[in-house]
Amino acid sequence: MKFRFIDRGGVVTSFIVGYIIYVFGGRVYFLALLTFYLVSVAFTKIRVRRVKEVENKEDGVRGWRNVLANGLTATATAVASGLSAEQKILFAAYLGALSSAFADTLATEIGLLYPRMPRLIINMKKVKPGTPGAVTYLGYMGGLIGMTTLTLISSTIDKRLTFYEAAIIIYSSGLVGMTIDSILGATVQAKYRCRVCSKNTESSTHCGSTAEIIEGVKYINTHTVNLIATIIGAIVATIILEVLNTIK
Repeated sequence: MKFRFIDRGGVVTSFIVGYIIYVFGGRVYFLALLTFYLVSVAFTKIRVRRVKEVENKEDGVRGWRNVLANGLTATATAVASGLSAEQKILFAAYLGALSSAFADTLATEIGLLYPRMPRLIINMKKVKPGTPGAVTYLGYMGGLIGMTTLTLISSTIDKRLTFYEAAIIIYSSGLVGMTIDSILGATVQAKYRCRVCSKNTESSTHCGSTAEIIEGVKYINTHTVNLIATIIGAIVATIILEVLNTIK
């Protein structure tokens, strides 16, 4: 069976997000988003083929919630860019949000290929692959791939930021964003156990029934965590740009 990387709701939401970003942010914003999307899909496909089943993780198919969680902050900054004269700082915020989503997505997909047990970021104890908040050096290398890709594409197609500025902003916001995502995943994100098959999952429903919450805060799921991480990534990017402007 062919790999299906996005469901119908995800397709519609992706189209809306991409259209809004293109209209308000223009070609540069859209190409950066498209790069994130295509590279993420490629690595998700590789991960699903090599790792058939992982505790807590679903099948790699993206839905509308996933699209919004990773794209809402970037969309907001693109809209603001289209309505404001503050182009440089808003472009930095956009790259910060996108870098956080890009780094975290590749850290997750590539990290799941790690052949040994990962460690929980808050205490470095070994946990099962797919556990929210689990980290590996391979995962951080995946995040580095995402940040490097975004740095190269953004500095090539746009000159609002120098290569030096883009690199510092993207690597800083991406590293902070993906780390915050892991910390929130390990501490406050809700984890569930299916009442039917007893499998641990990040979803509140499994096997057609309501799953039992076993840890974390009920209303904080993986999508909430992703959204928070992208917001923090955007904030970090604007702070870094202000610092760079100060020391020039």
